[in-house]
Amino acid sequence: MPDITDRQVKEQIEDNNSVLNSLNQMLHHDFCPQFNKWFYWMKNPFWCLAISILTAFICGFLVNTAILYIAAALALIILFGVLWPWISVKGLTAELSFSRVRTRCGESVGARLIVKNHWPWPAWGVYLRHPFSDHADHLCEVAIDCIPGWKTSQYSWSFVPSKRGVYSTKTAFLETGFPFGLYKKKISLSMDSVLIVWPEISKLAFMPELREVSSSEDRFTSHRAGDYGDVIGTRAFRLGDSLRRVHWSQSARQGQMIVTERQAAAVCALRVIPDLNQSHYQNGNQQSLEAVIRITASICHSLLSQHACVECLVGNQLFRCEGNQRDQFKLLDALACLPTDGLPATECKHVKSPLPEFIITNTSGYAQRVKSGSSRHHSRIIMVQDTPLQESSNSSDCPCEPWMRLDTPEESRETKFVDSWKKACYAS
Repeated sequence: MPDITDRQVKEQIEDNNSVLNSLNQMLHHDFCPQFNKWFYWMKNPFWCLAISILTAFICGFLVNTAILYIAAALALIILFGVLWPWISVKGLTAELSFSRVRTRCGESVGARLIVKNHWPWPAWGVYLRHPFSDHADHLCEVAIDCIPGWKTSQYSWSFVPSKRGVYSTKTAFLETGFPFGLYKKKISLSMDSVLIVWPEISKLAFMPELREVSSSEDRFTSHRAGDYGDVIGTRAFRLGDSLRRVHWSQSARQGQMIVTERQAAAVCALRVIPDLNQSHYQNGNQQSLEAVIRITASICHSLLSQHACVECLVGNQLFRCEGNQRDQFKLLDALACLPTDGLPATECKHVKSPLPEFIITNTSGYAQRVKSGSSRHHSRIIMVQDTPLQESSNSSDCPCEPWMRLDTPEESRETKFVDSWKKACYAS
C-alpha cells in the first residue's frame, strides 16, 4: 500500500509540474513578434512612471489636489533616476587592454580593465559591455558593484574568444543604470586596443608526397618517407598505401603485403587555395566558410612546422611562407580578418602555378569546378559538405570524388579531420 500511495503522489506532482510548465511556456510565448517594435518600449519602467505622473496630474486637477504630491514624488524619482547615471559616468575614464596581441579561437587571453573615478563619491552598478560574441547585442563581460571615489581601480580576468576576427575595444563601453534602471548612460573607452583572433588549428602530423623545390639530390632526407630518393626500408602494408610501393617478392616471401619506403624531399613546396567566393556561401551557410578557413590554417601551420615551403592565395593576395614566423603571422592575420560572408568574385582570381595545389572548398564550389572543368591533375581538392538543405540545391551529378571529403563543417575541428588527412596522405 505505501508503494501505491507514493506512486500516486509522484504522478500527481508530475501532472502538476507539467501543467505549470505548459502555463509558463504559454505565458512566455511570443504570439505576435511582428508587433514587438511597437510595444517593447513599455518594458522600460521610465515610461510606466511617466504615464503614472500624467495620470496623477490629471486626477489632481480634476479630482483632488492632494494627488499632485504623488505626481511630484514620482517626478523626483524619475529626475534622480536619470541624472544620477549621467553624473556617475561623466566622472569615469577607462581603458581595456589584452595581455597578447594575437591568440587562437578558443584559447584564453588575459584582459585588464583600468577605471579611474574623478568624483569624490563612488559609482555603483557599472558594467563593461562589448560585442565580442556571436550575438549581435552587447553582452556584459565585467560587472563592478562599486568604484571608489578619487581612486584608480584595476580589474583582470580571462577572456576566451568564441570566433575568429579582429576584436577592437573601441566598440566596448561602460554602462550604468543605477539606482532604478530608468535610464542607462554609457561612455566609450579612452584607449583603443586590438586583439587578433586566429582560426582554430588542428595539428596534422603527416605530409603528402609533394614535388621538391629544386632537383638537387642533396635535398633528400631519410627521416621522412616519400617516393623520390633511395629506398630506406620496407614495412607492412597500411590501409591507403599506393600499390606502386608494393614489394612483390617480399610480399610473396612474407605471405602479406609489403611496401617500400623511399626518401622524401627535404624541402617541398605547395600552394594552398581556400575558396572564399561569397557566392558559394549564400543562404546563411557561413559554417562551411569557417570550416574552409580552419582547414587552410591547419594545413599551412602544420606543413610549415614540417619545413615545407607554403604559398597561400587569400583572395588576390599571395602569401609565401618559408619557415619565417613573421610570414606565418601575416598569413594567419589575413585569415582572421576575412569577412564572415566571404569575398566578392572579383577578388577571388585563381593564379596559375607549377606547384601542387591544395584547394579547400564546399559543395557548391566543388560542383562549379567540376562543371567548368577547371580542376587540374596536380590539384588536391578538400571538400566540406554543406548542410543537407543547402547541398540539395547545389549538388552535382558528377560521380568523381575529391581528394578528401568532410561530411559536415564541424568535422574540421574534430579528430575525424586529422584521421581523414592521414588516410589521404597514405593514399597519395
